[in-house]
Formats: sequence, structure tokens, C-alpha cells
Amino acid sequence: MRRSSLVVLIISLLVLPVFAGCGSMAPTRRTSSALDFLYPGGTAAANQGAAVELHLPVRVGLAFAPGREPAQDPITEADKQRLLTRIGDAFKQHPGLGRIETVPSVYLRPGGSFENLDQLKSSLGLDLMVLVSYDQAQFTESTRASWTYLTIVGPLLIQGEKNDTRTMVDAVVYDIPSRNLLFRAAGESTVNSRSSPLNVEAKRRSLAQQGFDKATDDLIAKLSTGLTGFEEQAKQGSVSGPGTPALAMYDASGARIGKGNSGASGGGAWGSCELAAVVLLGLSVLLRRS
Repeated sequence: MRRSSLVVLIISLLVLPVFAGCGSMAPTRRTSSALDFLYPGGTAAANQGAAVELHLPVRVGLAFAPGREPAQDPITEADKQRLLTRIGDAFKQHPGLGRIETVPSVYLRPGGSFENLDQLKSSLGLDLMVLVSYDQAQFTESTRASWTYLTIVGPLLIQGEKNDTRTMVDAVVYDIPSRNLLFRAAGESTVNSRSSPLNVEAKRRSLAQQGFDKATDDLIAKLSTGLTGFEEQAKQGSVSGPGTPALAMYDASGARIGKGNSGASGGGAWGSCELAAVVLLGLSVLLRRS
């Protein structure tokens, strides 16, 4: 009996380092960047001198920015198109947006920059481009329980790993002709679960997809808020306040929306000519009385 116990102890000590190595994995981080795509030579300042003209309803393209390491992309092309479709569907009823086009990743070249966007504008008839980037990190480590039970019961029966997946999905909205950034929004998520050492890779893939889904939910809400704020600011005649590019919006009939349309007749607003005429009339009346 003592001999069998000694054998079990020796086997456990030999197996423990192997299981311990399976229980902890190096953190992984995978990213894509709209800045890398737009400014492959380094981040450039926004083109503050170019004015923005939006003729509603605008035509919008949605695409994922190319990843830094395409071979290690944590999300499939099918899932990318599914997430982009969800984002597009959330804004289809918006009066300022017209056709919304989800653009396959193969249409964007790594480092393609604005020349690539100009090609998409010509071929797909786009006005604005929404570039989606991601930053996803995954951590797997053994918990104290997994270390204890792995030496006694075995790895097949114990959910011994702690898996955390943290995802950030960022969207930037660019006016293609002027190359100006209009606004941006970001969504975040954290998902976690346990797994056995033998199915940790499958669990990590599942958590990666869940992370993108939840971060996209958050992104859609943030984009909605950002779009509303942008429209209100745009009516004042600039992208995001003083010092930013001038912006003019026009409705389907060609009439300007917001600042700059006060000279139109109607609504009780006086133009500069009408105001000057009133002033001259007042002066003439005063002179006659004198």
C-alpha cells in the first residue's frame, strides 16, 4: 500500500510540471490600426485647410482596417462582414445617411492610405468611410484550484484555467474628398471563462468572438451618440468647433442646413440687404424731421 502511494506521488510530481505548463500561456495581443493604413509613413496632421461639404443623404462605406499581421487575425472575414452589417443596420433608418456599403477586406491594401479610399469612392460611389480597428488581448493562467486538483484528479475533469479576453473596437469616420476626420467612437468588452488545459485553445477562440460581439454592441451605442453630436455641431458650420475645418451640409434639394442659410427668405430672418435698407430708411426719416 505504501509502495503504491509512493508510485502515485512520484508520477504526480513528474506530471505536475507538464500540466503547469499547459495551464499558463503567454498573453497574446492582436491589433489592426486605421492610422497604420491611412498614414503608413507616420501620423500626419489633419488637413485643416480643406472645407467639408456633405450632400445628404451621404453614401457610407464600412470596412475593417488591415491588420498588422493578417495571418494571425483573430476574426474571420465572415465575422468581419457580419459585424459591419450589424453596424450598418443600426443606422439605415437615419435620415442623413443613404446607401451603406460593407467593404470586403481585400479592397483595402495595407498602407493603402487615402489613395486607396479615393479608389473606393470612385468604384463604389462613397462619400464617407468608416474604418474599424481592433485591439484584443487574451490572458490564460492557472488558478490555485487547478494546480491542486490537477495533481490529484487529473486535467480532464477540472475547469482549471482562468481565461480573460479584453477587446477594444474603434471606428473613425472620414470625409473622403477632404480627407478630414469627422468623428470617432470606441466600444470595449471584457469576457472571461474557465476551461480545461486540453480545450483552452478552443475556449480562447470562442471568447475572442464573444469579445468582438460585445465590443461591437458598445461601439454601435457610442457611434449613435457621436453621430448625433456631430450633426448638431455641423449645423454651426465646422466639424468640431473653432479651429477645425469648415463644414457645410446640404439637403436633397440643395438647400444648406444650419449656419449660412439665414439669408433665405421666410422664417422672419433678415438678410444684410434688408437690414441696410431699414437703416437707410430710418436715417432718411430723421433727416426729414430735422
